[in-house]
Amino acid sequence: MQKTTERRKAEHASLARVAACLINERFVTVSFAANYITLSYPNAGEPVLIHLQQPFPFQDVLDASEVPQVVTYKGMAVADGAELIRIIGKWRNIDESLLDKVSREFDNSVANMELAYCRQLSLSFDSPAIDWEQALIEAHGLHPWHKCRYPEVGHFLDAKLYFVRLPSDGVTIVGDYKERIQQLLFPTGLEKDIIDDGSIVFPVHQLQLSRVMEIFPQAELLNKTVTARSQSSVRTMSVAGADFCVKVPLALKITSNVRTIKPWSVTIGYRIEPVLRLVEQAVASFGGSLTALREYGAAASSSPHLGCVLRQSLESVESETGDKLIVCVALMEHLHLVWAPASHEEKLDLLREFCRHLFRAVLPSVFIYGFALQAHAQNLLIRLHPKTRAIRGFYIRDFTSFRVHRESFAKACSLDIDTAQFLTSMDSRAKVYKYIHTVIHTHVASMVLKLKLGIMGWRAAREELEKIIPAEDALAKEWLTSPTVEARATLAMQIYGVDKELRLVEVTNRFYHC
Repeated sequence: MQKTTERRKAEHASLARVAACLINERFVTVSFAANYITLSYPNAGEPVLIHLQQPFPFQDVLDASEVPQVVTYKGMAVADGAELIRIIGKWRNIDESLLDKVSREFDNSVANMELAYCRQLSLSFDSPAIDWEQALIEAHGLHPWHKCRYPEVGHFLDAKLYFVRLPSDGVTIVGDYKERIQQLLFPTGLEKDIIDDGSIVFPVHQLQLSRVMEIFPQAELLNKTVTARSQSSVRTMSVAGADFCVKVPLALKITSNVRTIKPWSVTIGYRIEPVLRLVEQAVASFGGSLTALREYGAAASSSPHLGCVLRQSLESVESETGDKLIVCVALMEHLHLVWAPASHEEKLDLLREFCRHLFRAVLPSVFIYGFALQAHAQNLLIRLHPKTRAIRGFYIRDFTSFRVHRESFAKACSLDIDTAQFLTSMDSRAKVYKYIHTVIHTHVASMVLKLKLGIMGWRAAREELEKIIPAEDALAKEWLTSPTVEARATLAMQIYGVDKELRLVEVTNRFYHC
């Protein structure tokens, strides 16, 4: 049967991401020539050839969007990511059952990507924030699992939230969780209060309900549902009319991980609010603007399959401030709907302004406290003037994966911070600096690629970075003097797992090589 255009696009999207990871992580031996990028491995026989229409300008790191259409092995076209990883798996003697698992997940990503390509996307600058959240198609340009929702296939735009009631024994509650859940259940406020002192009500995603009822057979399923719209993370839901959104566990493999939520992670966003205030003040002291979206309340059960975080909604922020908020991962994909710089100089000016605000938003807490939030493109939202579209700053959400050097933090302030979660506490200040170097390098790389500015763009970004680095901060100056920057080895982590630290790979630091 002939494949649809959308299917072919989805298969190439998977193939391109796997190929990019193989090259960037040096998972195989890589060589660049005028007509080919060659992937090989010792004693593996014939190589895989990525056919180039013109020589590749940077012979080191690729974005998936830069991978050409034609990839061959033994003279035959390689169809998709699953086929390519099986070839590489045989070269590296990867266990067959693991290859089967990875291939199923790649196939799932392709199926969901095909559906995404089939959508008739109607998006404009003035579209509601939730429409921007749901406008992701290409999303992460270096993640082979970027549309994986294993084992489900669908659009994941809307979902029903069910509600279960449990005895409150063994449940950790923070903030005004009970009051806000009552508002969600009964928005008119006229119905009878059903949450007494001895019980707690949890919203449950429709795809999670059967699992929750299996784990908690004593749970009472209430005769109430609410239809909500999924944000870019899928497990966080926007509810019409509410001034908060609802984050719940979802036992699907979404991109890299199964998206259940550990009890620590459910409540940490509320518990570190004093730290977030310090971060905001640090940013302001450097002339920047970063606001943490508040987590009003949360409830954590004994299981990662049942919990809930109630977070300040984007709609309520826009209503209160007049700002236009767009999640950065969607901004990068649909930049043309926000700005249309015509000339090379206009593009450079836009990049400079973006970098000026970005660096002042995410770096000051590192300089002052040795503390970094996980400011990746899905957590960071740009704050724009609704008419002029001028950048006003950023908002940030999801505080489960910060990085901190505890000794530096303790010297700089009197607050304590809970670092019980994996990877939050770094054993040196330098590791926090390396982490945030990766974060800003990734943001700038996306913007430079989107604006097609090449090395001139990186020079402009470096100039903006130089302006904010304190004169006495030797660790920050390494962002400019180090030939390499760390990047996540996404493919290697999924195949070989993570032990005590994430798997990282050294790639070219464009702030240096410009």
